[in-house]
Amino acid sequence: MAPEPCIRRLRVAMIVAALAALAAAPPAHALRLVNWNLLNYPGSTGAIRDPYYRVVLTPLAPDFMVADEVTSQAAVNEFLSSVLNTMEPGQWAAAPFVDGNDTDCGFFYKPSKVQYLGQWSFYPNPANLLRLIHVYRIKPIGYSATASEIRVYGLHLKASTGSANVAQRAAEAKGLRDTLDALPAGVNALASGDYNFYTGAEPAMDTLLAIRVNNRGRLYDPLGLQGISWQDNASMAGKHTQCPSTTAYRPNGGYSGGGLDDRFDLLLPTYDLADGQAIELLPSSYVSVGNDGLHMNKSVTDAPIAPADTAYARALWWCSDHLPVRVDLRLPAQIGATTPLAFGTVIVGAGATQLEAVADTAHTPADSLRYTLAADPGFTAPAGNFAIAPGDPAALHSVGMITASAGNMAGNLTIASNDVDVPTRLVALAGTVLDHASASLDSTIALLADTLDFGSHESGQFSTMLARVHNRGYDALQAPLAVSGGAITGGAGRFSIVGGFAPALVAGTAASYTIAFDDNGASADSTYQATLDFSSADEALPGAAAQPGLGVTLLARRAGGTVAVDDARRAPGTTRLYAPAPNPMPGHGTLRFDLARATDAKLEIFDLAGRRVSTVASGSFEPGRYAYPWNGRRSDGAALGAGLYFVRLTGRGIETQTARLAMVH
Repeated sequence: MAPEPCIRRLRVAMIVAALAALAAAPPAHALRLVNWNLLNYPGSTGAIRDPYYRVVLTPLAPDFMVADEVTSQAAVNEFLSSVLNTMEPGQWAAAPFVDGNDTDCGFFYKPSKVQYLGQWSFYPNPANLLRLIHVYRIKPIGYSATASEIRVYGLHLKASTGSANVAQRAAEAKGLRDTLDALPAGVNALASGDYNFYTGAEPAMDTLLAIRVNNRGRLYDPLGLQGISWQDNASMAGKHTQCPSTTAYRPNGGYSGGGLDDRFDLLLPTYDLADGQAIELLPSSYVSVGNDGLHMNKSVTDAPIAPADTAYARALWWCSDHLPVRVDLRLPAQIGATTPLAFGTVIVGAGATQLEAVADTAHTPADSLRYTLAADPGFTAPAGNFAIAPGDPAALHSVGMITASAGNMAGNLTIASNDVDVPTRLVALAGTVLDHASASLDSTIALLADTLDFGSHESGQFSTMLARVHNRGYDALQAPLAVSGGAITGGAGRFSIVGGFAPALVAGTAASYTIAFDDNGASADSTYQATLDFSSADEALPGAAAQPGLGVTLLARRAGGTVAVDDARRAPGTTRLYAPAPNPMPGHGTLRFDLARATDAKLEIFDLAGRRVSTVASGSFEPGRYAYPWNGRRSDGAALGAGLYFVRLTGRGIETQTARLAMVH
């Protein structure tokens, strides 16, 4: 049983403020490192001390840990099993133990938080192979870039005062610094352990913090306590780590005693961990665990006390003659997953935007994501520098597609950020811009008005005719034409769309409507005229616009028993060229025109290049109605090929008139 003075000490505890700092949950998903000199672990009292280690470590919630004064692989196994995995079952693993000339370091980590990449060891002073320095390579889970690698140097330098010991520490520090200066670019490092420094101005400390030509491995003190005396310095009482007891005697033995008066245990990082990029050490998280600043040269269990904290103070008092030191490492920013932006199909002149969401998916308190946006030609993105903190809602940026001309648009939005793994993220952009549709009664020219002439027939002899609506010049980069309306007015109601009007979406093939003339009861020798009006617009896509109306004149003449087309008393009131019948024409058909007055006239046929290919009629004509059968041949007798032609009526004192003619075979 422990002596009575020890029992009394075990009934007291740390003050509320110290416990609050210890028990506070660590920042979510920052990496928390704890360094602790376990004191010749396990010795003969490991089983007794193990529960106390658990009491201390549980509220600290470390993610990885360097333990000094570990004696063997069996010691590593015991601490892993009896302390860490009893405290948090199945969550901890350990690096293999490397046995040097004296006690060594153990390295423990949570595989759910830390990737263990490997390790090696070296003696820092070749002239005196006292203790190994162990180097552990790790990366946070979820990161792969070099800038996310951390090399943890676990060390225990020569102890005690005296010039020989100070010189040995200086030599060890030189070996450590030389090794640190050979660090690969971008790799972070942190030297963790029991330095046994009595002052921040010790030569060994100066070597580690010195400015060199090669400054790669220069360390710094996050607490800024270099250059001053540490032992028995009341101004830094809250930073001491050794010793938590005023007496050297405790049941586990081997304690130095003297109370809290030395800062032996340090976490010294390279400047990579203070450059504002990638992984950062958070100085505010640097804590000498259990030291409230009110116990210099006292035991942690001495007054002032908070009775509820007795168990924690007792555990610190029992475990070791050092307090643990803990620090948090802020993780790099991580850009959230992005998906391609599809702008779909729009029409020239339309507005086309999509929202790109950018988020920092690293967990608080990771670095803020800082980024810029740049879009390939054909697209637009906001300019400037942006930043978003982890845990904040995603920032939404409007990315546009330029719609000034038709085309299949493709490119990338480049997001350049401080994500160490993906500094450049490409977001695929794609969309299609279409020209407006072109409503026409002809497939190749803009024809807004045309005539369907059913001809002059006796009752029962009229055939149906087709009215076609084209999307002139259609190709894959033109909007389809939505034909939305078709109505007939006039003609005494004798003209109709067979089956009624049906809306149509016109691409490369015309919408065809069958038109019928009802001659039942029609007056002999009477001409009927109506108008068929079509309304249309671009397909209902962004940027759609209405198209000009199309008008088709419908004509039909109910013939009597005798035809006298040149009778002046029955001369037409207007001069008119009718549409060829049939049209399209399968090699032969009839061409008709009316003359309101006597004139010299020509009825000719031209190809698309404007060359005359046939003269059907030419001469002096009296007023009347004329019909000319035509065999579909050129003036030289050769048959016209299939295609589009134009019939033209010209004459003295009359307005030139043209009708479209499609030849088919």
